[in-house]
Amino acid sequence: MTSRIDIGIDGGGTGCRVALSVAGGPVTETRGGPANIVTDPAGAEAAIRLALTEALSAQGLGLDALEHARICAGLAGARLPGEADRFATRLPFLAYVVDDSVTALEGALEGADGTLASLGTGSFFISKSRGVTRHVGGWGFRLGDEGSAAWAGRMALSLALRVADGRLPADPLAEALMAACPPHPVLWAREASPGEFAQLVKLVVAHPASAITARVLAAILEALREGLEAVGHAPGAPWVLTGGLGEMLAGRLPEDLREGLRPAAGRALDGALRLARGLP
Repeated sequence: MTSRIDIGIDGGGTGCRVALSVAGGPVTETRGGPANIVTDPAGAEAAIRLALTEALSAQGLGLDALEHARICAGLAGARLPGEADRFATRLPFLAYVVDDSVTALEGALEGADGTLASLGTGSFFISKSRGVTRHVGGWGFRLGDEGSAAWAGRMALSLALRVADGRLPADPLAEALMAACPPHPVLWAREASPGEFAQLVKLVVAHPASAITARVLAAILEALREGLEAVGHAPGAPWVLTGGLGEMLAGRLPEDLREGLRPAAGRALDGALRLARGLP
């Protein structure tokens, strides 16, 4: 009888990870390159194949073992219509592909009902209650990502330009932001990536007395509240706040938002492996 093989995959624009367990034994983890299934499906396929091959090899297995595996892949972009099915044709053994937000929620709450708010370079909100999952956001820097670090950095830089125009009072954060975006913020912004906008939040945090900082933090909290409400989060119910900006905000939340807040129990990769183990 062939031993049961469970595999979880977490893939996104910065890289992919694979977790593999044989017969419920120790978990082997491997890493691979960027795995954006929307912008570079061929690159994502190659990265996942390599990470899978390494994980199987570490357990003394070959690719043929995938025939007997239960696999869940949580991949960024899989929520877009048709993308999950389209990518699965490249890797036919991926019978269960979900958006990485689904595996992130599963890992953070260990399968329990609750809400996950992710405020990193981008943002999304997802909740699960009585078998029903609701998801908002995650549409990227150009069209959304409200409350994210990239979104907040852009807002701060926009306010700095208002100071330069004389529409807002002089502000030390505005000076720091202007200096951080040579030769001029408008020219800098033309080529800047969401990650580079997100880095500007470090300057925001470093100027707690700034009026611009106060406006940006208030806007982030408003976006957080709106996102939680949009997915049906009930005040006081269990929820997790993740992402670099989310972790920074955790200790600064108003009292009402702290109700029900708990640390993440696990990662998206853990959630993918957990979902794989639940497959028939």
